Amino acid sequence: MHITVSASTLIVILVVVIVIAVILRLTNLRHRYQAEKRPRTRQGPLSRKSRFPKSPIVRTRSGRQDHGEEVALRHGHARSPEWSRVAHEHLSHQPGCMVCGHRGQGLQVHHIKPFHLHPELELDPNNLITLCEIRGRDHHLLIGHLDDWESYNPAVRTDVKRYHKESAIKIRNNPDWQKEMLRRPQP
Repeated sequence: MHITVSASTLIVILVVVIVIAVILRLTNLRHRYQAEKRPRTRQGPLSRKSRFPKSPIVRTRSGRQDHGEEVALRHGHARSPEWSRVAHEHLSHQPGCMVCGHRGQGLQVHHIKPFHLHPELELDPNNLITLCEIRGRDHHLLIGHLDDWESYNPAVRTDVKRYHKESAIKIRNNPDWQKEMLRRPQP
């Protein structure tokens, strides 16, 4: 069997393929642009709007968003110049998430008593605990802040043991955590 196709037919097919590729590329770019413009907030029954005005996004040296500094800035406090040294030192002593044991990228040094309410404890090693911000776990947000960056968890040391090795879905579905989340302190 032998198929013959004229040059003009091949050119038409090639043009159609190029036009389709360009349309798909433009559509993909438009969706990406719209996703970047959209504010990233949690949806669902556990979400709530912040009472504070939006502040600029503060990033750590690794490029991750520093939620603690953002909240502290809204309360008139800035990080100490010693913070990065203290955080690095803390991670050398406690190199894994205290909930799941994760080591590596995505670890956060969390203040047990929040830095914006207790600035004198910012550099106190006894006020620090390592929690992760890994997709599917989010222990920094869920255990450290009870699903609200503006809040904190006074029982974080107890909760790291209570929710040891549990995923974000399992924690969120836990009735005890839901009750605790509803009673979370507000600054």
